Amino acid sequence: MPVTAPVVRRELAATGTVTDWKLRRDYTQVAPGVVIPTPEEHDPAAFGGFGVDCVTRVWANHLLRPDAVLAGWAAAGVYGLRPDWCDSAPVLLLCQGTSSGSTRSTVAARHPLRPVIRPLSATPDIRYPSARFPRLRVVAPEAAAAHCLWTILTGRHTWWVHDVPGMTREEVRAVQFLDAFCQCTWVTRVQILEATRGKVDRGVMEHLLALADDGAQSPMETILRLIVRDLLPQPFRWQSQIRVDLAPGASSEWSPRTLSDLGHEELKLVIYYDGAHHDAAGQTDVDFDQFHALRDLGREVLRFNKESLRSPGAVRERVLNAIDRALARVASPRPG
Repeated sequence: MPVTAPVVRRELAATGTVTDWKLRRDYTQVAPGVVIPTPEEHDPAAFGGFGVDCVTRVWANHLLRPDAVLAGWAAAGVYGLRPDWCDSAPVLLLCQGTSSGSTRSTVAARHPLRPVIRPLSATPDIRYPSARFPRLRVVAPEAAAAHCLWTILTGRHTWWVHDVPGMTREEVRAVQFLDAFCQCTWVTRVQILEATRGKVDRGVMEHLLALADDGAQSPMETILRLIVRDLLPQPFRWQSQIRVDLAPGASSEWSPRTLSDLGHEELKLVIYYDGAHHDAAGQTDVDFDQFHALRDLGREVLRFNKESLRSPGAVRERVLNAIDRALARVASPRPG
């Protein structure tokens, strides 16, 4: 969550602690009449054109409309969803009155200080998740998720994704969102399915939920899983976050261990997605030692990074070869 809370400009000026000249020079407007101290290296074009992060914009609009109910991507951001997705979307408020603004993020960014308004037609399930602004009313997580999924599948909110064979980019984004949102909230698949009724085709939603896995700890892990999703023969199924003790029999308190991003325990197959931090010299040494320790334990080990996922065909071929070796190893285990 942001460190600096916004303030109403006229209230700040009334304190006499900040001159009008300083307000113009050192403060940035984040909603009509609401400001924050200008961050260092502030880029007005950042955050998808909205200038500041979505939570700061949520707080600012709450000061102006304390009775409004927060919904959509900004609500998901308050619940802890990845800021890089939420920050490039508008603040959606449910209020008494008529609609204004576009839910298409690129259109809404043309007027970054204005929230998107939709009528509060029925009494929604309300939560109060903000410790900083405890009176901030927010729709339940499943309702926020339903709106986010609708904007993803209709192309109203996008982000760059790798190509995944057999899936549209909208489907890939939707599964990435489901993986991430189920990690940062207690929302269930049943709740999301019910909340999307009337917004997303039920068959489409059931398909996407079947592809989701809240064990994925990053959007790139989701991409890797989706690329290889159909490669294991029946009855085997992919498993996420498989823990492997690298020194079996050692004290549990001191035993070195690793957590693979994807794999299968019975087949002794483990797959990792290596983010940017794996390029660091110290981490490279750790990964090298870990690779050989896993091989000594009879594990089939594969590692991929962001660049390798740009060639999904090559990834699938490598994984298929590893699966064949793992199946052969299971069929003919080593003596002892």
